[in-house]
Amino acid sequence: MSTKRVHIVSAVNAANISKSGNTYTIRDVVGAVDDIVMNRRLYPADQLAAGVKSLNGKPAPAGHPKNSKGQHISAANGEALAAAWIGAYCTNARHEGGRTLTDIVVNGDMAMATEQGKKLVERLDAAIAGTNADPVHVSTGLNLIEVVANGESHGKKYTSIATNLQYDHLAILLDEVGAGTPEQGVGMFLNSEGGEDAIETIQVNQEPEDRRYEGAIGWLRSLFTNKDISFDQIASGLQLLVPDSCWVREVFPGYAVWVDRDGKNWRQEYHASENGSVAWVGQPVEVLRQVSYEPVTNHQEIDIVKDQIIAALNAAGVNVDGLTEAQLLQAYNSVVAKPHQEALAAANSKIAEFETAKTAAENSERDALAAELATNSSLTADDFKAMPLARLKELKAKAAPVSVGNSQEQKKPGDEFASYSINSLIDEGKK
Repeated sequence: MSTKRVHIVSAVNAANISKSGNTYTIRDVVGAVDDIVMNRRLYPADQLAAGVKSLNGKPAPAGHPKNSKGQHISAANGEALAAAWIGAYCTNARHEGGRTLTDIVVNGDMAMATEQGKKLVERLDAAIAGTNADPVHVSTGLNLIEVVANGESHGKKYTSIATNLQYDHLAILLDEVGAGTPEQGVGMFLNSEGGEDAIETIQVNQEPEDRRYEGAIGWLRSLFTNKDISFDQIASGLQLLVPDSCWVREVFPGYAVWVDRDGKNWRQEYHASENGSVAWVGQPVEVLRQVSYEPVTNHQEIDIVKDQIIAALNAAGVNVDGLTEAQLLQAYNSVVAKPHQEALAAANSKIAEFETAKTAAENSERDALAAELATNSSLTADDFKAMPLARLKELKAKAAPVSVGNSQEQKKPGDEFASYSINSLIDEGKK
């Protein structure tokens, strides 16, 4: 199997820099994290642990060494030592707490003998004095053998596994920009056979991973979660609360996983308030991490809930092109609510019909009673129509009945009301 050359960029907290006499120490430089996936390659814990010893005693030059032709070369090469040596080397390399760690010792007197060394001393002094709190960026140069394999770790897919790690050096990036992008340091490496190998530069992420919104349920949760407190606030707040030499690995909704100095994983619940403060809740419980290995397939991860939402919208004739996740959910809720809204509208329409019919019947009955009662009253039919229907019924009930049909004596219109007065009935109702 062929060897692959890799540069892994990382950052060191300025607080990890100290000085004793004229010797500087940069503590806890992180080379990699257990089972991390970078550039779709898995770096397993056992391989990191097996290779860490090769980092002890290796030089820490100013940048990745190159020869006069601009080719990357081994830091042990004489040309590299002449051009990039600044009196710094790796020591106390170890694998603990789920991370590959090493310290860098800098001989101040040797460093001051070179221009790049002077820059490093100035930067280290500024970090110790607190006048420059920016992280110090470093990059480990190593060789590895890549094995093809598919799987997933930390929620990320990989297509190969890094094995047989052998470190060549750990470069201090004095002239690099920012935290080091994947493009920095990319080039060709002059191998031991005199040929050139491509160099891959990647950046290790040792920050806690945000696992709060993964999967279908996580996607739905992300639409409704209060975003007033950020992930960085939660992660940094929890990091301050773990014991020394421990670190927060993953943050889930309501709980997080942190790693102790022995590499053990602990799950513990937390509470985050809207003002940005966080606190651990209850006692930590030791847990085991699992790394999955999957056969090579064309399987594509599908978010089932989101897929069903899109399918429902398509079936309803809704165009989902360009819609955000929040807009998709809003459109889906509208589609789901539509049948209920139509049923409610139909019910309201039927009720309105009943109300209209009822009102028409009452008006017809009122008109008839008003006309009848007005025949023996000084009040007009319109006056009676202004009264409630119930009152008209009361007046009708108290009035003498009207004879209808044949009778022994033909009466004139209105004679049937001659014995009573509607006005007196109305007046009685006012008492």
